[in-house]
Amino acid sequence: MDAFTTHRGKVALLDWSDVNTDLIIPARYLKRVERTGYGPLLFADKRYAPGGAPEPDAPEQHGPLADDFPLNRPEAEGATILVVGRNFGCGSSREHAVWAVQQAGYRALIAPIKGEGFADIFEGNAYNNGLLPIELPEADWQAIADLSRSDPDLAATIDLKAGTIHLHPSQGGAPGAIPFDVSEGDRHRLLLGLDAIGETLQHDNQITSYEQQAPAWAASPGA
Repeated sequence: MDAFTTHRGKVALLDWSDVNTDLIIPARYLKRVERTGYGPLLFADKRYAPGGAPEPDAPEQHGPLADDFPLNRPEAEGATILVVGRNFGCGSSREHAVWAVQQAGYRALIAPIKGEGFADIFEGNAYNNGLLPIELPEADWQAIADLSRSDPDLAATIDLKAGTIHLHPSQGGAPGAIPFDVSEGDRHRLLLGLDAIGETLQHDNQITSYEQQAPAWAASPGA
């Protein structure tokens, strides 16, 4: 997967709380066997006018967009950083939800309240796929959300190594850096572009050496 170091992008706002994975990508699309093509299916039941959502085997073919869905508004076009409400990604576990967010062009999500911004499984899937989920104190999140409402061209730079967000209002007057933190393990894997399996495979030689030196009474893999 792609490493995440520093990313600058336009900010979009979807300040809905308790967005579940079936809303992010409806269950009928999970029968697809491909790992690509999920971008057009993101929020399919909200994003398109009634009856206009794509069929699972033809994600690029859809009806008209819904006028009232926030991410269909012109100010959200081209955004790569999505500000969301608390408890984003709740509900059933499905890695497809993260794939849909990523393949729609987003590199990072920003939610309010440390420990409550994202559902645990969604958050884990995000880290394992190179999507950065950031949880901020509510005051910092609210400041970004308010600025996004008033400035349709708001951009931000996320520096994972430094653990900071810098906002770039179109009219200038940027506030100072907003700090965030992620666990050291997640930060390490994202900076290197590794999921948990990839990180383990970095130690393949040591694992093999250990297994070869293990005493005869120790169970061998697969025994």
